[in-house]
Amino acid sequence: MQIVGLGFLAAALATALSAVTLPARAETMHLLTNQGEREAIVLPSRQGPAPTIIVLHGATSTAAWTAEHSGFAEAAAAHRFTAVFPQGIRKQWNDGREARAADIDDVGFLQRLVSALAGRGIADPAQVYLAGISNGGMMTFRMLCEASELFAGAATVIANMPARIGARCAPRKPVPVVMFNGTADPLVPYDGGGVGFAGLRGSVWAAEETAEFMADVNACAAARALPLPTSARSGHVQVTRLEWTFCRTGSPVALYRFDGGGHQVPGQRSFLPLFLGRGYRALHAADEAFAFFRR
Repeated sequence: MQIVGLGFLAAALATALSAVTLPARAETMHLLTNQGEREAIVLPSRQGPAPTIIVLHGATSTAAWTAEHSGFAEAAAAHRFTAVFPQGIRKQWNDGREARAADIDDVGFLQRLVSALAGRGIADPAQVYLAGISNGGMMTFRMLCEASELFAGAATVIANMPARIGARCAPRKPVPVVMFNGTADPLVPYDGGGVGFAGLRGSVWAAEETAEFMADVNACAAARALPLPTSARSGHVQVTRLEWTFCRTGSPVALYRFDGGGHQVPGQRSFLPLFLGRGYRALHAADEAFAFFRR
């Protein structure tokens, strides 16, 4: 049953990824790396260096699909940010969990991307933010551990700290971090452990353990829990915001906990909820991320 389910899931995802229409303003940046030429889609907000968010797609997804369907492109435009969507090799990121991706230098690629965006006058180097979904969110945590000095803030969606990376994580500077996690996520367990339907795709920390680690890095006081109002669009999912706002470094941390929520991007249409769990439409992760950054 699980093999059939995974085959159907892969076929459905391939069909969804095949139909993508990028905005007319989209540009493609090409970067030469030691692993060949790599690409990123750039949606500029205006001429000259601008606040910029780099958004990392999930495993088996693409930069183009994420630009159209994650909500980050629209939120970036509304906040006058340039949005950048890089493409991972073999549709994945080397977030440190699995040996099969160990030959890919994604840390180096993203460092070079930030440098190129600033060097070409696209991004304001003091206002570069990073966001990631699922595998892209785990890659975001790796970047915070190994290159936090490049970023002014970070957002992760349905992703926790990869255990192997967390064991040696030593950020060079505190960075504001906001997370969005469902407690019923079948792929990235809220309470930590093995990733994937069978739990064989490496291990992650628990979501709250991840948030508390980042809060400790940022020298924050204890968290407070704020239940958010429910609405007709909430369905069976309840949302609580855990926030660490009293931080000596001035870099807060927040975790949106979706009780009953699955492996879905909050605010977007649910994808295969039978396999990936319930979504939540009443709160948009991308909008909340930008509001968090602006605080």
